[in-house]
Amino acid sequence: MRKRFLICTAVLAGFFYSAIAQTYPGYRTSNYTGVNGVFFNPANIADNRFKWDVNLISANGFIGTNQGGLKFSDITKSLNASDLVNEFLKGKTNVNSLDYVDILGPSGMISLSPATSVALSTRTRVFSNARNVNGNLAASVIDPTNSGITTPVALSGENSLVHATGWTEIGGSLGQVFTPKGSHHFFKGGITLKYIGGTADSYLTTNGLTGSLQNLGGVANIVGPATGNIAINTTGTDFSNYKFDDFLKFSGNGFGGDVGFVYEYRPNLDYSMYTNDRWANKYVFKIGVSLMDVGSIKFNRSGNQAVSYDTHIPAASPYSLATFQGKSINEFIPVLNASPAFFTGTPQNTSYTVNLPTTLQANVDYMFGRDANFGVNLSGQFNLNNQKNYNLYYYNSYSLTPRWENSLISVEVPLNYNELTQFNAGLAFRIGPFFIGSGSVISALFHDTRQADLHVGLNWGMQFKKKIRPDTDKDGIYDDVDKCPTVPGLARYQGCPIPDTDGDGINDEEDSCKTVPGVARYHGCPIPDTDKDGVNDEEDSCINTPGLPQFHGCPDTDGDGIPDPQDKCPTVPGVAKYGGCPIPDTDGDGINDEDDLCPTEPGPASTRGCPIAVVVVKIRAEFKNLLFNFGKATLTPESDKIIRHAVKVMNEEIPNSSFYIDGFTDNVGSASRNKALSKARAQAVVNALVKDGVARNRLVARGFGKANPICTNATPEGRQCNRRVEVYIRSVDQSEQKNGK
Repeated sequence: MRKRFLICTAVLAGFFYSAIAQTYPGYRTSNYTGVNGVFFNPANIADNRFKWDVNLISANGFIGTNQGGLKFSDITKSLNASDLVNEFLKGKTNVNSLDYVDILGPSGMISLSPATSVALSTRTRVFSNARNVNGNLAASVIDPTNSGITTPVALSGENSLVHATGWTEIGGSLGQVFTPKGSHHFFKGGITLKYIGGTADSYLTTNGLTGSLQNLGGVANIVGPATGNIAINTTGTDFSNYKFDDFLKFSGNGFGGDVGFVYEYRPNLDYSMYTNDRWANKYVFKIGVSLMDVGSIKFNRSGNQAVSYDTHIPAASPYSLATFQGKSINEFIPVLNASPAFFTGTPQNTSYTVNLPTTLQANVDYMFGRDANFGVNLSGQFNLNNQKNYNLYYYNSYSLTPRWENSLISVEVPLNYNELTQFNAGLAFRIGPFFIGSGSVISALFHDTRQADLHVGLNWGMQFKKKIRPDTDKDGIYDDVDKCPTVPGLARYQGCPIPDTDGDGINDEEDSCKTVPGVARYHGCPIPDTDKDGVNDEEDSCINTPGLPQFHGCPDTDGDGIPDPQDKCPTVPGVAKYGGCPIPDTDGDGINDEDDLCPTEPGPASTRGCPIAVVVVKIRAEFKNLLFNFGKATLTPESDKIIRHAVKVMNEEIPNSSFYIDGFTDNVGSASRNKALSKARAQAVVNALVKDGVARNRLVARGFGKANPICTNATPEGRQCNRRVEVYIRSVDQSEQKNGK
């Protein structure tokens, strides 16, 4: 049996090591594992931090035992006899080990919705259990010339097993959220179904092997009497020469699966200001449970080399173990067949089944504070396979992992205790798509450990971005749900302002008349119109009496254009300057005072309200100022104005009257001459009046000479006063008419 198979089939990659207890220690606790999360709990991909994620390549390997000790520097050493045989085997009994390489091949995950994600994954693994191995026997087989045996070592008939299996998985995963969005108690689950192609399987068992290990001539030998059974099985693929293309050479087939659930307690955290909440780790604590590696691989020995040997080495007969030196396990069978005196082989041709290393995994993860970057993870891995036959198995393991993480970087410190290598402390990092770590590096820095491990990987994906939802109008309602994204509004109106149905500038919540335009002081209702006259009360001076707009809502009962409140005679048409009353007629002659030239004396309309005599008196008074040329009956030019005025009065004020134009003189001169002169002067006035427009038939000229003086003739002034022309109404003064002929 060659050293690499016996010590660690995990040297497949030669430079990869990983944690014995749980794969990818530290890294597996991160919230940013993407598609790789399905390998730890298939529920992890539901509501994860990635829109999509691709694993390019990731690997971890392990070498660990319950015996011996490793230094951190051993990670870089090649697995030759001098490096590791001394550490693990020489002088050791009941050696147990768990060794594996776990390579995560190209895998992809996509988030179909906030509740659903799917993944397609590939994975290849080499897994080896060693149970109750006699270290001295193993060291002697690997290097019989350097076995370290100085005195005989008895083989006491223990049952031992060294078993390594290689397989490739192609899996499909579904992650689903079960609780509605916004729930404090968040629950999700996931399942992976996978096809398993067995690439290689080898085992070597000893049952009841007795005898003595002795150094004879510098070479290790088994010296009889020796009895017991040795069983060997190898597939067509040799672990000692395992190559990349062997990953797809299947000599066994099977199906398997993983199933997991996660519960998260999410406090009442509001992420509504962001376009989505997928970027955030929203929980305070979560609990995850998963059943992993359920399934088996069925190998058919018809394509294998499988032989069961009965050992019968006679007493004192040596069998040199040098016959195994430099040979791989698939070369052991010809070696044993070459010694039929010591070994009787029986070929094994029936198929057999290898159970995957099924485990129950549970973890509790606690984050410190909202949007926290610091968390701590407590986890346990529990083996569910019996350590018998060809079952692959892990050891029970317990881990406490504090970590700091964000979307780009994480640092984890896994602290682990397991039943095989006991306590180990490690360190893991993630920077962008690259991650690397070890579950034992810190322990190895300070003292020898029972394991050496390393994991490294590269995956790349698009994370959900922390992006604030736009709120253009800054009203607290985001544009994608704001029906009025450019106008500030209220949530109850879906981001629009409070409506103003009637467009009066008063919103409907404050408007008591939503469909009728109004004003604020009336709570959005129109200004009231109590009397229903179409004039609102604020402009209506007669609120309770219907009126007209031009009179500010007041009536005008008499229709005189003066509203009743200002009309002193509201039922009689009047004029403004008389307070709405008619123009007064003081003398009661039916001619109002404004048209009545004699408002205090009754008179006919023909004289514009003046008594006729009064009119005549006016003319007569003006005629006193008529001037004649001396001794003649001709008027001076200065008299024209008096004539024109007299014409106007006669035609306009007393147009229906006829007049006497009487001439008078002083007492100077003869009576006949004075009478003729007075008549001539009266005629001159008549002629002047006729000339300016008075009908001739209305005028009668008379001359009275010196008769009827009105002043004394004894003085010049008196005589001047007596030289006059007077006018009289013919119908009024008939007696004078007769006297003046």
